[in-house]
Amino acid sequence: MKNLFIVLLGLACLTLSCKKNDYSSEQKPNELTYFQPFKDKSVFYTPIPDSVEIDPNSSIMVQSLIEEAQEGIVIAVKSWTVPVYYANSTTPRVDVKMTASWAPKKKLKDVPIPPYAEPDPSDDGSMVIIDQENGCIYDFWRMRYSFGSWKASWGNALELTSDGIFPKGLSARGSGFELLQGVIWPHELEAGEINHALVFSYDYTKAGGPVPPATESDGTSDDPRAIPEGALIQLDPDLDLVALGLSGYELTIARAMQKYGMYLCDDGGGLQLYAINPICVGGNPYEQIWGDQEYVFLRKIPVDRFRVIKLPSQYNPELDIVPGKCNNFE
Repeated sequence: MKNLFIVLLGLACLTLSCKKNDYSSEQKPNELTYFQPFKDKSVFYTPIPDSVEIDPNSSIMVQSLIEEAQEGIVIAVKSWTVPVYYANSTTPRVDVKMTASWAPKKKLKDVPIPPYAEPDPSDDGSMVIIDQENGCIYDFWRMRYSFGSWKASWGNALELTSDGIFPKGLSARGSGFELLQGVIWPHELEAGEINHALVFSYDYTKAGGPVPPATESDGTSDDPRAIPEGALIQLDPDLDLVALGLSGYELTIARAMQKYGMYLCDDGGGLQLYAINPICVGGNPYEQIWGDQEYVFLRKIPVDRFRVIKLPSQYNPELDIVPGKCNNFE
């Protein structure tokens, strides 16, 4: 029966197209194009001032970070992270069906998807498309191509002139942040400087809603050590990083954690950062940085030296689609 099933599936694929997409003759670019969306407006590019106030419960909340980082802070590189693709005037435009049961709309129309585009291979299936000519950026969660069409559990779009946060949530992140906000690029590691805050996820996301600048939350934890989505965490700026014996990329990341911090953006296991997934290009842009790795562990950065910047109050957000020129829903 198994062999018969394989034959039948093959016949179905010939008829209905089981390949990745209908334009697969076009090849991925060999190199990744560096792009910093929302740079002039995003809070992610604001350094933490020296006079910042630390949350009175910071030491309690940091205990949850320590527990989640038993093997060190992990960077997702080839799975559970974000690939990015670029569209132009010749890119085919398609409608993407929204399949989540809670989705307020069932179709995102006229999305420019390059022929070679592939979502992240994890269950999250994240994918970003940048359309600079039209000033739009598209985010997708659980994106898949099957039987001749694109489908996603959810997707939404922002104008590139925005601040990179979905005003009333309904984003592809748990927090309302656009997917590229806070993600590590190989170009930054090569240059030795990250000029923005990072994002991280972990499993103690606090129930009861986000704190600004987040506009939604998928937090579920009632643990007293839990941290709400939208919280800003900083590596102690007085920590002597040189004394830790960090590698080049570890030092670059740690400096960003001291200067800009990292925002809690999503619920997930482990203490996880995100790097651009190299699936979006033909080569490996990390080859000379950390080689060919699916996950990279930062074991030398002391998690007990993090601190939580004073938290705004949690709130119950009003979730809604904010219409714009980029998110044409039906």
